[in-house]
Amino acid sequence: MATTGYERGEGWLFFAFVLLVIVGFFNVVLGLTMVAGDSIYVTARDSGTVVIGNVTGWGWVIFILGILEVIAGFGVLVRSQAARWFGIIMATLAALAHLPVIFGPHPVYSFLVVLMAVLVLYGLAQYGGRERTAV
Repeated sequence: MATTGYERGEGWLFFAFVLLVIVGFFNVVLGLTMVAGDSIYVTARDSGTVVIGNVTGWGWVIFILGILEVIAGFGVLVRSQAARWFGIIMATLAALAHLPVIFGPHPVYSFLVVLMAVLVLYGLAQYGGRERTAV
C-alpha cells in the first residue's frame, strides 16, 4: 500500500493552529480596545461594565490571553505535546473569558470566539495525542 504521508487528524491540528493564532490576534486587538476604553467598544454610559468586573479589567485579561493563544498556536503547529495541553488550556480560558463579555455591545463576536474555542478543544483533544494501538 502506498502512503500519502497524511496522518490521521492532521487537518484538525492545523485547523486548531489557525484558529488559535487568528482568535489570539483578534483578542489582542479587542483587549487593547477595551483597555483604552475607546468609543469603538464602549458606546453607552453604563457599557463600561461586564458581568464580572469592568471593561478595563477584562481588557487586560483578554489581551494577555490573546498573546498566550498565539504562542500556543505556534506550539501546536510544531506538534509539541506540552503545547497541545497549553492550547487546550488557552482555548478553555478564551471561552471562559468571553462569557462575561457576551452580554456586552458585541455578543456575536464573543459567541463566535466561544464556538471556535470549542472546535479547537475538540481538535486538540481528539487528534493531538499520541497514536494508541487498539486493544
